[in-house]
Parts: sequence; structure tokens; C-alpha cells
Amino acid sequence: MAEAPLSPTRLRHHASTNAMKLLAALALAYTFYFCRSLILPLLLAGLVALFASPVVRILNNKFKVPRALSAALVLILLVMLVGYSISLLYEPASQWLQRLPLLGIKLAEHVEGMTDSFDALKDNVLPGGSSKESLKNAMGSGLLPVLSIMAAATATMLFQLAAILMLTYFFLVFGDTLLRNMVRARPSLNAKKNLLSMFHTIRDDISRYVLVVSAINILLGLTTAVVFYLLDVPDPLLWGALAAILNYAPYLGPFLLTVLLTGVGFIEYQQLSQILLLPGVFLLLNIIESQLITPLVLGKRFNMNPLLVVIWMFIWGWIWGAVGVLIAIPLLVCLKIIAGHLDIAPNWLILLDDKTVS
Repeated sequence: MAEAPLSPTRLRHHASTNAMKLLAALALAYTFYFCRSLILPLLLAGLVALFASPVVRILNNKFKVPRALSAALVLILLVMLVGYSISLLYEPASQWLQRLPLLGIKLAEHVEGMTDSFDALKDNVLPGGSSKESLKNAMGSGLLPVLSIMAAATATMLFQLAAILMLTYFFLVFGDTLLRNMVRARPSLNAKKNLLSMFHTIRDDISRYVLVVSAINILLGLTTAVVFYLLDVPDPLLWGALAAILNYAPYLGPFLLTVLLTGVGFIEYQQLSQILLLPGVFLLLNIIESQLITPLVLGKRFNMNPLLVVIWMFIWGWIWGAVGVLIAIPLLVCLKIIAGHLDIAPNWLILLDDKTVS
């Protein structure tokens, strides 16, 4: 039996409800955009705390190290590891940035004789002098504003890093205390048990996801560095670190690194097969990681529709830039885990699923 059509009043109610939901979503997006200096450190600190909390709990429960001291030790270790990694990668990264004009010159040389129209366009865009000198000047003049912007943003970045470290420390030390107080506020013993069980399950699932994905990305970075070292690629540690970091942004991150490695091959080699060797090897490693290792370790519970994943990363890239792209997927997985346990927005969870109906 066919369903009766909705009355005009019901139709207007549905339309107004959907319009309010859309306006609320837009307002939330613009709130995240304009309040990014406040919200972004909180989210980053929360993700770092989820990554470090299992180690803090082990030190506190098994080795009886005070929680405040455990959190301080873990944060100091993380800062030392990150600082040491930056010190190793800073010099090769700066050298490759200095070689960027060479890539532009080589590209100009390779396509210079392809068409007469390109020569005419080159003479109009780069009048006077040789193309190499003009291109170097153009690259230099383009880098100066970037360097001035980076210098102006240094103080803000250092302040935000200090805020992230401080917030992470307080999350690690007082997060469980806040949870116990929330449980104490529940009216009945059964409600206290359900809330505590739910929080522990959500925390453990999110911590497991963050730890496993970080371990997989580190393994991908180490494998990339070793393979590039065997291929005698300059600065293999730099490319391994980029592979590990950019892999937090599925599809977009590996695509960006593939483009970068193509440029590296263009600078280092002459033959097309050698130029395509570096991006080809990395794509093979990334396919093995994304199609075999990650699904095997995480299972299908964390699989999501690739189209929605890319759209989600673009949205957070618009809101928070490169950092938003990197944390978009961990944030989406955390929201999916929370919504699944709290039975919130089940239709959206179905939409996120990547299962196909045969």
C-alpha cells in the first residue's frame, strides 16, 4: 500500500527543519574557521593526549609513577623526539628549497623547443635577459614574501605550540579526574556503570586507532627511507618523514608526495624511466600500505567512503589549512566512534560506510 502524501503543513515543517540544520552546519563551520586559534590547539592537544595516554597509564598503574610525573616524562620524550627529527631534516629540506629554481629552469629547458607559441609566450612573460636568469629572479622575488610571512608568523606559532603542550599535559593529568566527576554526577549506580563503560570503550577505541595509524605511518616512512637509500636517492630520511606525515591525509597526502618525487626525479635524472622510478616506487609502497596492511590491522570497521573522505579533507583544509587536512581523518574517525557508541546520527554513519550493495 502506497504511503499517503505529506500534508502542506508537514512539508513546510520538513523544509524549515532541513533549512535550520543547514544554517546550523554553516554557522558551525564558520565558528571553527574564525575561532581556529582557540579550537585548533584544543583538538591537537586532545589527539596528542589520546596518543600518549596509554603510556601514561602504564607508567602510573604498573610502575607506580605519579601521574603528573608520568605525563611530564612522556611529553619531554615526545618533544625531544620531534626536536631531534626536525634538526635532522632541517638542513636537507632547506637545500631542496634552494634547488626549487633549478626545477623551474629544467622544466623551461625541456619544453622550450616544443612549440613556437610557447617561445612567444615566454618572451612576453619573461622579457629581456636569458630565460634562466629571469626564472631565477622570478623565483627569488616570489620567495621573499613567503619568507617575510613565515618570519611574522613565528611568534604566533611558538605561542600555539606552547599552548598545545600545556593543554596536552593537563589532559593527561586531569582527564581521568574529569571523567570520574562526570560519573559521580549520574543519579543511579547503573547509570554510573554505563557511562563509565561507554567512556572507557570510546577512549580505548580512539587511542587504539591513533596509535595503530601512527605506527603504520611510521613504518611506511621507514620503509620509504630504506628503499630510497638502496636506490641511492639523496636525503632518504627527508622523503621517509614526508611519507609518514602526509599519509595522515589519505589520497591527498600521497598524491602531493608523488608530485614532489616526480620533481626530484626531474632534477636528479635525465631519462624518463629514471624520473618516474621514485614516484612509482612510492606509489607501490603506498598501495601495499593502504590496500593490504591498514585494512588487515584496523579491519573494516574504520573504512569510509573515499569520496566523502576527500570532501571532508577539503572542508577542513579550507577551515584550518594544511593542519586541518592532516587531522581531518583522525577527527572524522573519532567522531564516527563516538557517534557509533552513543547511537547519534545513524543515517550519517550509513552514509560514511564504504560498503557497496551488490
